[in-house]
Amino acid sequence: MSGKFKFDKQKFVEILNEYSEIVEKTIPDCVALNARLLCVELARRTQPFGTKPDSGIGRVDKDIKKIFKTDETLDDMVAEVSTEKIRNRLQTLVKQKRYDVIKIVLERIGFLKKWGELEVTSDFKTIHQAHRKPKDGRTRNRGDKLYIAEGDLPGYIESVAKRVGIAKSGWARCAEQLPRVISGKMTRGIPDWVVDQTKATGEIENHLGDTSNPRVLMTNKVPWGRRLLPFEQETKAGQVVVAKMKKQIETILKKRKKTLTE
Repeated sequence: MSGKFKFDKQKFVEILNEYSEIVEKTIPDCVALNARLLCVELARRTQPFGTKPDSGIGRVDKDIKKIFKTDETLDDMVAEVSTEKIRNRLQTLVKQKRYDVIKIVLERIGFLKKWGELEVTSDFKTIHQAHRKPKDGRTRNRGDKLYIAEGDLPGYIESVAKRVGIAKSGWARCAEQLPRVISGKMTRGIPDWVVDQTKATGEIENHLGDTSNPRVLMTNKVPWGRRLLPFEQETKAGQVVVAKMKKQIETILKKRKKTLTE
């Protein structure tokens, strides 16, 4: 006899009743419980992906430095020049910050061909925004020029990383508004560095009292949050929660089946 169960052959209300009975919660509480899990998944899948404290600044740092080069990264690029005399000259010029001369030398050896030109800039925000992809907000692989950062690039990266963390924390605000259905914090599973963001907003529409269709509608109200949660990741978050609930239901049905055959 197969151990698998086809859910389309089960009456959904009966399955929910079984589920509710085993976990010792009402059906509305079960909906709230899984809505909380969805908040956790959505927060994890909102960019920057992951939950580690350094996932924000680390990923943003890598993304922004596709566009802006520092003296260190420029030094690494210069190290690829094959002619020793020119390479040594360029390394000296980098130390002296003689970007005007560096530009001339790189143009002569054809190094700037794929960028077009070199530009020293401190206007990080304008240039960064111009190089972001409309679909997901990520930065393109390289700039339309070879931009050399002049000024506080680390400070700009940190400010962007904090802003991205706000987008993730909109889901924490949603979780906090759900009925308390667990013993700990409703944001359990969402890292503290995300929960502690104070500028995020989120809201829920609570329809758990609807006896025919108990549900909650959750909205991350951070304006740029939509850009940082790709549609495919939003879909996967829902699939993960559904899969967890389905697995629980399968376990419940197996236990019931075993009890009946003993």
